[in-house]
Amino acid sequence: RHLSAEDLRREILSDGELSDNALNLELAEALRAGGPWGQGFPEPLFDGVFELVNRRIVGEKHLKLVVRPAGSQQVIDAIAFNTVDDDWPVDVKQVELAYRLDVNEFNGKRSAQLMVEYIEPV
Repeated sequence: RHLSAEDLRREILSDGELSDNALNLELAEALRAGGPWGQGFPEPLFDGVFELVNRRIVGEKHLKLVVRPAGSQQVIDAIAFNTVDDDWPVDVKQVELAYRLDVNEFNGKRSAQLMVEYIEPV
């Protein structure tokens, strides 16, 4: 038997989609406190479709995003490691993300942030 393209397609199992009002610091902190995560007890992974508000390169190969859940006015920061802006067509307006909700601590400020595990243009 030969493997088809479908056989080789990556499958991501997620814990589902979070509502836009669940993308907040309180839940991010609760998830962080729920650990330790590890083999047999993985950190929750969520998915959803988001509108791209802004994107820029951080470091040399990390993509910093500002995204908005589809149909919402709320924005949230996201970061995708080991990818570059050149990987994405200029006209991409929406993306599907698989992500972990985490706490971003920067310059004494704490906020919710999506840690992107997988990103695909919609």
